Amino acid sequence: MVELLLEGIERARSQNGRIVFLGAGAEDVLGWSTFFAEAERVAAWLQGARGIGPQRRVVVLALPSRAMVTAVVAVWMAGGSVTCAPTPARTIDLPTYAEQTRERVAALDADLVLLGTPYETLRDALAGGGAKVEDLADVVAARPSGVWERPALTAASLAVAQFTSGTTADPKIVQVSHGNLAANIWGIRERARHEEVHGRLLTWLPLSHDMGLIGALAVHLTCGRCDLIVGSPADYLASPSSWMANAATYRATVLVGPASAYAMAGRLLAVGPRLDLSSVRVALCGGERIEPEAIERFLDAAARHGFDREAFLPAYGLAEATLAVTMPSAPGLRVDEIDADPLTRRQVAVPVPVAEPGRASVRRLARLGPPMPGMQVRVVDPKTRLSCPDRTVGEVHVSGTSVTAGYLEPNRAGPRQRDHDAHEASGFGQLGAGWLATGDLGYLADGELVVCGRAKDLIIIGGRNVHPEEIEQAATRVPGVRPGNVVAYATIRTPGTSTEAVVVAVEARPGHDEDTIRGGVAEAVLASVGVRPVQVHVLPPGSIPKTPSGKLQRAQAATMFGSV
Repeated sequence: MVELLLEGIERARSQNGRIVFLGAGAEDVLGWSTFFAEAERVAAWLQGARGIGPQRRVVVLALPSRAMVTAVVAVWMAGGSVTCAPTPARTIDLPTYAEQTRERVAALDADLVLLGTPYETLRDALAGGGAKVEDLADVVAARPSGVWERPALTAASLAVAQFTSGTTADPKIVQVSHGNLAANIWGIRERARHEEVHGRLLTWLPLSHDMGLIGALAVHLTCGRCDLIVGSPADYLASPSSWMANAATYRATVLVGPASAYAMAGRLLAVGPRLDLSSVRVALCGGERIEPEAIERFLDAAARHGFDREAFLPAYGLAEATLAVTMPSAPGLRVDEIDADPLTRRQVAVPVPVAEPGRASVRRLARLGPPMPGMQVRVVDPKTRLSCPDRTVGEVHVSGTSVTAGYLEPNRAGPRQRDHDAHEASGFGQLGAGWLATGDLGYLADGELVVCGRAKDLIIIGGRNVHPEEIEQAATRVPGVRPGNVVAYATIRTPGTSTEAVVVAVEARPGHDEDTIRGGVAEAVLASVGVRPVQVHVLPPGSIPKTPSGKLQRAQAATMFGSV
C-alpha cells in the first residue's frame, strides 16, 4: 500500500523544504508549511462557497504561478478533481482556441472554472457554455467563512481528469484516480532515486501536461524535504536559455523536460557563456520520442559546463497510465543500434556490433528501461494478439497499478472503458485482464522497452514499414532546417489505390535558400531511408502544428499542408 496524495501532503507540510516561483526579474519563496496553509484556506473557501468536494470537477486555466499552483493543490485538498486546461498551441488563433476550450469544459461538465493570467478575456466565452467561472486571483485571495474539512477520499476517488495530447486524434479525458496517482508517484520516486537526490527540482513545464502536473508538482507535494522551483512555459519559450541558466543559478539537482527541450539546450550550451551545471544529478526526459543524436549533442555541450553525462534519465509513459511506465534502473543514455533493413522489412531489431560512421542502414533507438514498480509491459503482434519474441516489433501493451480505468464520457455519463471502438478512434484500447493497448510500436530487449513510433503514424511503402521519425531525423541534418521542426506523413500517391508515399514539411532558418533546402531534404531522406519524398514543404518558423506540450501533430500537418 502507498499513501494517497493528501496523506503525503500531511506529512510533507511539516518539512523544511521550499517552493519558489520564478517571475520577471523576481522570485517568490515560501516554505512548504506556509504554502500548504494557503492552499488549505483556499480549499476551505472552495468547499464552503462553491461546494467543491469528491465527485466535483474543477478546471484551472492559467500559466504556472503561485496563484495557479495554490489553486490546483487547494482543489485536491477540498476533495475535487482538477483539470489544467491546455494553453493555446502556436498555430491556433484565439477564437478557435476559445471555442475548443469551451467544448472541453462542456465535455468535462466542470462544476467550476478558474481563469488566471492571461486568459481572463475568455470569461464570457466559457460562461456562455454554462460553466461557473471565477477569476483565479479572487479565489486565491478570498477568505473562507468556515474551516477546511479533510475530505473522505479513497483510492478510487477521481484526482485528475487529464486531457490527452491529441497528437493522433481528438483529445480524450483520462480519469486518474487517487490510487493511480499514488502508485505512479511512488514508482517515480523509487526509480528516479528520489531519496538519494533530495535537493531542488526545476520545472517550467505546463501543468496541463502530465509530466508537469504529476512528474514535477505532485511528486514533490508528497516530499517536503526538497525545494521545487517553478517557472513559466511562456518565459521558457521567450528565452529557452533561461532553463539552464536557472539550473546553474539555483543549483538544481533535478531537471525535467521533453527531448526537444534538451536538444534546444544542447544547441544553446554549445555557444553560450560558461555555466556551472555540476549540481544536476538527475535530468529526467520523457513526453515525446527521444532522439539519441540530439541528446548526445546535449550531453557533449553540457559536459563543458560541468554536467554529469550519467545524470540523464530517459522514460516512457502516457496519460492513460497516469504518467511513467518504464524508466532505466540506473541513469545514463543507452542506445540500441540495429540494422534498419530487417527492422523495416521484417520488424525485427537485429543489433549491429559497431555502428559504421555514416552507414545509412543503422538505426539508433534509446533504451527506455524496464517497467516501473507495480507495472508490466508486453509487446504483441497487432493482428494475432500473440506475444512477440524478444527484439520483434509489435504493439506495446501495459498493465499495473498506474493504469487508469478509462476515459470520461461527456456530461457525466460515467467512464468509458477502452473497448475496441475507443481503440479505433483514439489509438488506445482496453484488452481485458487489465492490459492497455498504447498504440505505440516497439520491442523488448533484455527486459527493457525500446519504442519505434506510433502505429497510426506508420508509413507503408512497397511492403516496408517506415517510421516517420526516421525521415524526420534525416531531414533535420540538412543545413538550414530547424531541428525539432520537421514532420513527415503519408499520402496516397495515386487516388483510388492503397500505395502510400511520403510528404515532408520543414521549417527553415532565416537566410537559407528554400530550393536548396528542398533538394537537400529529398536527397537526405532518400539516402537514409531509401524513399524519395513526393513533396517537401519549406515553411517559416512556427508553421508546423504541435500540441501545447510540443509534440508533433502529424495528422494535423497532413490536413494543413496536403501532398502538393
